[in-house]
Amino acid sequence: MKNFFTLLACVLMAGSAFGQKNWKNLVVNGDFEAEAPSYEDYNGMPAEAWNSFWVHEFPKGEVGEEQYKGTVTIVDGVGNNGSRCAKVVARSDEQAIAAGNRVEANGALASWDCQFFIYATEPMPVGKEVRLIMWVKGDKAGTMQTQAHYGPGDYNHYVLFGDVKVTTEWQKVTLEGTVTADQAKESDGKFFQSVAFNLSTDKEGNVFYFDDVKLQMRDPKEDDGSDAGAWINFMRRGIYSMDHIVGKDNSGNAFECTNYTFQDLTKPEGEQQQPAPVVEVPGEPGVYAVHIPVQGYYSEDVPDLDDEGNEQYDEEGNLKMKSVYYWNDGTLVPGINGAAAGSASPARWMCQFFVSTLHKMVPGEKFRFKFRAKADKPTSLGTQCHYGPGQYQSYNTFGDTPDFPIGTDWTTFELGDFESNDASKRTIPSGVAKPTADYGCQTITFDCVPLVGDDNNFYLIVEEFSFTEKYVTVGDRTLGTPEDIGLKVNMDEDEMPNTVDMANMLNTFEVTDFDFLKNPKAGDGIKLYKIIPPDDPEDDPTPSFSGILPWTDGGFVDANGMYIDEENGISIRLDDESIDGSKINVMVWNNPDAGISFENGETVQTKLAISQSGWYYIYNITLSKDGVVDGIKDIQKDQKVGVIYDLMGRKVNKMNKGIYIVNGKKYIVK
Repeated sequence: MKNFFTLLACVLMAGSAFGQKNWKNLVVNGDFEAEAPSYEDYNGMPAEAWNSFWVHEFPKGEVGEEQYKGTVTIVDGVGNNGSRCAKVVARSDEQAIAAGNRVEANGALASWDCQFFIYATEPMPVGKEVRLIMWVKGDKAGTMQTQAHYGPGDYNHYVLFGDVKVTTEWQKVTLEGTVTADQAKESDGKFFQSVAFNLSTDKEGNVFYFDDVKLQMRDPKEDDGSDAGAWINFMRRGIYSMDHIVGKDNSGNAFECTNYTFQDLTKPEGEQQQPAPVVEVPGEPGVYAVHIPVQGYYSEDVPDLDDEGNEQYDEEGNLKMKSVYYWNDGTLVPGINGAAAGSASPARWMCQFFVSTLHKMVPGEKFRFKFRAKADKPTSLGTQCHYGPGQYQSYNTFGDTPDFPIGTDWTTFELGDFESNDASKRTIPSGVAKPTADYGCQTITFDCVPLVGDDNNFYLIVEEFSFTEKYVTVGDRTLGTPEDIGLKVNMDEDEMPNTVDMANMLNTFEVTDFDFLKNPKAGDGIKLYKIIPPDDPEDDPTPSFSGILPWTDGGFVDANGMYIDEENGISIRLDDESIDGSKINVMVWNNPDAGISFENGETVQTKLAISQSGWYYIYNITLSKDGVVDGIKDIQKDQKVGVIYDLMGRKVNKMNKGIYIVNGKKYIVK
């Protein structure tokens, strides 16, 4: 069953997890511009008390009183469009202690000390698809946790949309998913009718604002898997795959790695995480695998001294002893959760092997994960899921999959959508991908420290880690970092040759020449940028790439940098007659009939994607009369001069609220 996940707005998607039609609205007065009308009785709540938006909030109460529980406060003049919006004040831990009614969890202010609720006009049953669209901001950056509730404040389950990050600027958040049995609690005679936000996450207090809220529901779209598309294996070259991977964790911390990473906490700081080594397997000539050496450990019983270094005795006069744990090289095992070094046996995660991909996993999507493993001594491997290597997210990697037993002979493991597998385990479970607007699980982690104290050596061959085109975005399939280049456009009738260094592109694809473009296979070629409009005009456009262009024929873009089928635009092609090693000519010509003059510093922004077997290397291109690329560095405000483009590359007449490009520079209008 699909579970809740975030569908990112404006991400390059090859397909959509859900269609965009037949949504039923479940809130009233979501723009907060009017008073919510009275409604008939909703499941036990009196009609005069019913409202779409509720809070548990301190400031409306006095010191020593219980927190206020009621409808949300609506304020004027600060909404997304300068109008009305909901305002919720989350108090600090200090204020909660002073009030004497602090809601505690683990000795600190609970994240649910202050809550905001969206109360739906009807229950959301198991299996229904639900979509929440809203605009949010805070007086300072923060994080909101989401839960599923029966009515406002009547808790059902903590797994809903995951955490939602908030900034000091209004931002649109879109969350989608399918209701699970845990969220609805129908077996307990309850149902799911309220989306709850825990707002006391940073303990320092904050003020949150909500506007233009839409909570929608519909019947699930039939999905027999036939429209999922081809399988994309992110282990492109098996154990030799070393793609450059960049991502973020839920705190916004970036990570960079390759497909295979090895972490050993017995090493000195700075050397603990490194690319995993590929070796020839001992005793198996010609067989190569990723090698994971694991150090064992032992313990010694020593006197349990007090804080002053004195021996301690029990009531019977026996010397108190304690166990001290060492790695087999004699160094102390690091303490866990602040404990002293050597105080406990090592955790299994003190040595880990990471398999990372460019794809952020989506709960409910089909996957295939296949690997072979062996070890010098029989043991087992546990699993976790991480954002990037070492950035823990969940232990629920493959649902209820147990540890993998590893013997001294090769064993093959197949998980996910293989013919012999249980159909209920063919999709990514909800615990793998706690979703927000900009992060998600990209790494499968193996815990390697043995349950016994022997040294050991693991050997793994990962053959496949695949997802379908339905969920894989263009960004997921883009290798390396996109390059920014400027191309000079000839204003006469002849093409203008521009020499471009393509060494990085060739190196990324691990090829030495352009034969894969001259003699293309399926998925090889050149692609130009094009926008594919969405089914629902309320949603942002979904950018994509247009079809593969012949090597020398090239293609045409319009004044907005979009691919067009006719010749009434700017011609771009690669010239196979002027290849010089890793450099090549990109021929550019502006059709005089296109009406693109490039006067007053006008530029056209577009993208060129080189494709090899469906994997992309992207060039961000600035087309101009003088060929100069003006670096976008300085951010200025409220400037309204020159030719104006929005971030999709479309020419506009004026700047409203948003971010625009003027004369090659970025401007923000608030």
